[in-house]
Amino acid sequence: MGGGWEFKGRRFRRYPPLKMESDGENGTAAAVKLRVEVERLIYTSPDGEFAVVECYDDQGRDHVLVGALGYLHSGEQIEVEGELADHPRYGLQIKVRRVFHPRPASKEGVIAALAAVRHIGPQGAAFLYSRYGERTLDAVEADPQRVLGEIPGLGRRRLPEAVASWQEQREERELRVFLAQADLDAATAARIRRAWGKRPLGELLANPYALLELPGVGFLTADRLGRAVGIPASDPRRLAAAILYALSQAELDGHCYLPRPRLERDACSLLEKDGAGVGGQLVGETVEKLVGEGRLVVEQDGNGEDAVYEAGMYRTEVALAEAVVSLATATPCLEGAGPPRPVGDFTASEEQWEAIQRAFDHRLSLLTGGPGTGKTACMLAAVALVKERGGRVRLCAPTGKAARRLATATGEEATTVHRLLGWQPTWTFERNENNPLKGIDLLIVDEASMLSLRLAKALFAAVGEGCHVLLVGDSDQLPAVGPGRVLEDLIASGVVPLTRLTKVFRQASRSLIVRAAHAINAGKLPRQPTADEELVKDFFFIKRPDELSLQEELLGLVCQRLPASMGLDPLREILVLSPWHRGEIGIDRLNELLRSLLNPHGEPLPIGQLHVGDRVIQTRNDYEHDLMNGETAILQAFDREQGEAVLELEGGRRLTLPEQALTTFEPAYAISIHKAQGSQAPAVVVAISRSQRIMLNRNLLYTAVTRAERLCLLLAEPGGLEVALRRRESRRRFARLAERVTALAGRLHRPA
Repeated sequence: MGGGWEFKGRRFRRYPPLKMESDGENGTAAAVKLRVEVERLIYTSPDGEFAVVECYDDQGRDHVLVGALGYLHSGEQIEVEGELADHPRYGLQIKVRRVFHPRPASKEGVIAALAAVRHIGPQGAAFLYSRYGERTLDAVEADPQRVLGEIPGLGRRRLPEAVASWQEQREERELRVFLAQADLDAATAARIRRAWGKRPLGELLANPYALLELPGVGFLTADRLGRAVGIPASDPRRLAAAILYALSQAELDGHCYLPRPRLERDACSLLEKDGAGVGGQLVGETVEKLVGEGRLVVEQDGNGEDAVYEAGMYRTEVALAEAVVSLATATPCLEGAGPPRPVGDFTASEEQWEAIQRAFDHRLSLLTGGPGTGKTACMLAAVALVKERGGRVRLCAPTGKAARRLATATGEEATTVHRLLGWQPTWTFERNENNPLKGIDLLIVDEASMLSLRLAKALFAAVGEGCHVLLVGDSDQLPAVGPGRVLEDLIASGVVPLTRLTKVFRQASRSLIVRAAHAINAGKLPRQPTADEELVKDFFFIKRPDELSLQEELLGLVCQRLPASMGLDPLREILVLSPWHRGEIGIDRLNELLRSLLNPHGEPLPIGQLHVGDRVIQTRNDYEHDLMNGETAILQAFDREQGEAVLELEGGRRLTLPEQALTTFEPAYAISIHKAQGSQAPAVVVAISRSQRIMLNRNLLYTAVTRAERLCLLLAEPGGLEVALRRRESRRRFARLAERVTALAGRLHRPA
C-alpha cells in the first residue's frame, strides 16, 4: 500500500502506510489498520451519523465497516483503525475506532470527491477531470465559482448551490482531517462535528478550548486539539479552560463551589495529564484574572477559606437564598387549618396536624420523615382542606417516575417540575419571575430531596403571588444528582418551618421493610423477628461468602425463584440494584448476565448496545419526547426500514422513538441506587460487597431498601452491610445555601 496524507497546520504531510496487525496470540486479526475505498453505505441511521459501510482494500478484499461513518460517500478513499468483531447475525465487521482522510490522488478518488458535490454528479466531475487532470481539486479550491461554472448544463441558478455545497464539504473535510490528526477516536470526532455544526474550522483552530462549551466534550479532548495546533502549555486560554472545567466537574459531584486550594490542585492535575503541566502560581494568577473578568466569584466560607464559584452558579445560589427567605417570611394567604379534625376518612396524629397547620400558616414549609410515618396522608389532607374552601392545588416532583408515584398515591394529577414550569428547548423555562405560576393556592413538591440547586431556583422564581409551597421529602435519602443539597440545607438553615414525622404507624410498623429502613438509618443491623411477632415478612437479609456466590444467588432469585413463587415479571416488577459498575456484582456484569438469561435472542440494534426486548433506562432528560433521566422502559420492537423503536414505559404507556433518540438509553436489567431515586418496584434485589466499600454508606442502603413495595432482598458478603452502616453519606458537598438563608433572615429580623 502507498502512504497517505495527514492534515497538519492547514498543510498536508506524508505519514506511513497502514498495516494489518495480529493479536499475537492465535493469529487472528483482532486489531486492524487498513486503507479502503468505499463502495456503498448499506445502512445509515436517521441522524446520518452511524453507518454500515461496504468497502474493499487495494487487494480487492471486501470489508464491512461499522461506526460513526454516515458522512462517507461512494468512491471515497479512507484509512481506518479498528477491531474485528464477529456479529451474531451479520458476520465479520470492523468496528472503526479512528478514520484518516487522505487527499484524493487517483482519478477515481478525485471524481468521487467532486461527484458528491450538489448538482455536480459523476458526469460533471469527469468533465472537470478531463480538463484539469491531477490539478482538478487545486483548481476548484482556488476558484470554485469559475471552475464549477465551466460544467455544461449547470446553469446560473444551480451554480451558487454547487459552490456552497463544495465549500461546506471542504470545511467538513478539513474538520474531519484536523480531528483525525489529533488522534481522536471516530465516535468522539463525530460528536464534535455534530455539535460544532457549521461553525468555521478557523474558530476551532484559534481556540480548541471552545469545545468545552459543547456537551460531552472533556478537557483532555480539547487539550489534545489545543496541543496539536501548537497552543503553549502556559497559554491563558488553556489555564482558564482547566479551571472552569474543574468547577464544572465538581458540579457533577454535587458541589456548588470549591475551596480555592482544591480548585487550583484539581486544575493543575488536569494540566499535567499530558506532561504539559504548569506551576501553581500561574494557575492562581489565572483565577484572579477570571475573577476580574467576572467569570469567577470568590468569597470567604464559614471557615474563613476562599470559596470559588463559577459566576452563574454563584448567582443561582444567591437568588435561591433570597427567594426562600422572601417566601418563608411572607404573610400567609390561606386561612388557618384550624383545630385538629378528621379530613374525610383520615384522622391526623398531632405531628401530622402540625405539618398541615404549618402549610396553611406559612407561605413556605417543609415536611420530612421516613417510610411509614404518613407523609402521603398529610399531603392528601392538605389537598382536601384547600379544596374544601374552593382553593386550587398543584402537585409536582423532580422526576417523571416520582410524579407518577405521587399521582397514584394521592389520586390527584401530578406533573414534573419541568413541565409545571414549561421547559423550553433553549434551556429556559416559560414560567419565571416575569411570568409566574398563576391560580395556585397550594403547591406541593414531593421527593424534594431530589431538587438540585438550579431546578429549585427556577421553581422558587416562578412561585406566584398568594401561593403557598410545601416541600415534602425524606432528608435521609441520597441527595440530588445535581449540585447542592437543597432540602437538607433548608432544614439546616432553621429559617423554614419544619415538621419531622417520627411516629411509624401500626400498619406500617408490621413491615420488615419499614423496620429495616429505620434500623439502617440509625446505623443498626436490621433485627430478625421473633416467632411470636405478627409481622409482614417482606425483607430478607442473605449472606454469601464472596461476589461470585452473591452473583449466583441474585441470578437465581431474579430469573427463577421470584417469578415462580410470586408471579413477578423480572423485567417489569423486579428492580436489581448495585452501588457501582465494576466487579462480579457490578451493574455492567449483572446487565450482561441478566440479558443472557432473560433476553437471550434479542436482536441487536444497528447502533449502540441495545437489543430488542431489553429493559432500558434513559440517562438524560429528553423533553422533546417527554422522557426524563432515570425513566425505565422495555424496548419492544425496532423497525429497521423506518429507523424507529417502540418502547413500553412504566404504567403501560407506549412510545415510538426515532433511532437517534435511543443513544441516551442504556441496558437496565440492573441499575445504580442513585438512578433508582424516585422509583419503586414490587420487589427489589440489592447486592453489596466489601470491594464496594468506597461507595457504601447508610443513605445509599436506606435509599435502596425504601424502593421496595412488597419485597426487599438484601444480598451481602459478611461484613459488607456493617461497612455501610458505619457511616453516613460521607462526601461533603460544598454549598453555602444554608448559610445564606440564615444570614439573610437574620438581617431581615435585626432591630433597626
